[in-house]
Amino acid sequence: MFKNVFSVVNRIASGPYADRTALVFDGQRRSFAQLRERALRLANGLREAGVRPGDRVAVLLRNGHPWSESFLGIAALGAICVPVNVLLSTYEVEFVLDDSEPRCLIVDAGAEQVLAGLGRLPELLVTVGAVPTPAGATAIGYEGMLEGASAHELAGPGVEDLFILYYTSGTTGSPKGAAHTHGGVLWNSYHQVADFGLTAEDSYLAVPSMSWAAGFNNLILPLWWIGGHSVMLSTGGATIERIVDAACAGEVTHTFLVPTLLKQLLSSPEHLARLRDSRLRWIISGAEPVPRAVIEAVDQELPGCSVLQGYGMSEFPTIATALRPEEAISHAGSAGRPCSITHIAVREADGAIAARGEGEVLLRSLASMREYWRRPDATAASFADGWFNSGDSGTIDAGGFLTITGRQKDMIISGGLNVYPKEIEDVIYRLDDIAEASVVGVPNERWGETVVAIVVPSGPAATPEAVQRECERLLAGYKRPRQVLIRDAPLPRTPSGKVLKRDLRPWAAAELGIDAGVSS
Repeated sequence: MFKNVFSVVNRIASGPYADRTALVFDGQRRSFAQLRERALRLANGLREAGVRPGDRVAVLLRNGHPWSESFLGIAALGAICVPVNVLLSTYEVEFVLDDSEPRCLIVDAGAEQVLAGLGRLPELLVTVGAVPTPAGATAIGYEGMLEGASAHELAGPGVEDLFILYYTSGTTGSPKGAAHTHGGVLWNSYHQVADFGLTAEDSYLAVPSMSWAAGFNNLILPLWWIGGHSVMLSTGGATIERIVDAACAGEVTHTFLVPTLLKQLLSSPEHLARLRDSRLRWIISGAEPVPRAVIEAVDQELPGCSVLQGYGMSEFPTIATALRPEEAISHAGSAGRPCSITHIAVREADGAIAARGEGEVLLRSLASMREYWRRPDATAASFADGWFNSGDSGTIDAGGFLTITGRQKDMIISGGLNVYPKEIEDVIYRLDDIAEASVVGVPNERWGETVVAIVVPSGPAATPEAVQRECERLLAGYKRPRQVLIRDAPLPRTPSGKVLKRDLRPWAAAELGIDAGVSS
């Protein structure tokens, strides 16, 4: 029945739920039937313009209905979708385009400056709204393409065909295109229906950019399986005021908030009062563990709402493990247990693979990517021994709970001893007035590396002395930071919220007058 991603909406649009709302953006509703028709018109329009199954179609759009139509239209055609993060610089966008070699780029006015700065363009541009066309480019207006195309259904791709390339955030090097089949994307969404008890009466407020792996693949596509709907927030709209406004107006039951936004919500009694009277019952969070104190505060302030924490990746599953609300206090700091289609293990220091213990986190899942786009060596290394090697360090306890301790490359080796930054960061976050904290290793002639803590304060209590005292109280000597640096600017992060330690290491070294050219 479901041979590709488009089939999910096609089935609903062909049945009794056809007129139900599939998506709301900026107050404008799309039913399943409308979404199906516009996606098919786009698929046929692209085909008439020369795009064929297997061709890449890059999408550089802000959130909106054209994004969802493009996502499904590309799927219906059998082309390969290449989401381009709207936050990337011109240089970074050019890297993605050069690597994926798309035949077509769908773009809106928000990318005007990036578009003007690109040295090379795909042979076809499809422009959403008023977008100046660079010299020498062939452009077709998006709405004009849809109006002139038919809505007949195409043969479409199969489950083993590639559908989408999600470029990794590049925390440890150049981004790589995680290539996913239709089948992998379907498995990634389908398990969420059962694992999280979703129903057709649920609605989701989508806060992230649709260009991110979490965009369509967390709850939006799962709800489409069963006739549920989502409300999409505009790109750049992730303020607590706008989130609460949208949640209340759309009567949403689920949303996604990173820990930083959760903390902002808890500091606003007015917004908490509004949410207490709303239908919101689940807040999903990720990117980093939610501190226990935040969980307890949500339980107290929003008694009808729970926090579900997840751990996932661009290589999929986007939610590989989940820490359920009833486990959040007893297993604070954990990423939870694997979801129904995922198995986890660790590769220990001696290379042995174990179901329990400490080491690099390994995953097996029907949803995992097929390969890194045109990188056979990286693909082979990532799937060594039949597991996906995540690059994350973690521990799996006797109950099967996974705790992420950091990235393998983030591990600090000081005097021959392994130091895991997350363990130290967890201690620092216990203190008052800590907005952000990160721990990195900087070069040291005697020890190889030395531990440095970087703190962004939110009040006067966050001082180097307070951090040192807490670390002395709770950590072994070799784990304690030798220096604590106060930083005025926010920590650098990837668009998905992960701290860019590769940028913090040279910053810390420069602050300490250390030669950053020494490998750390």
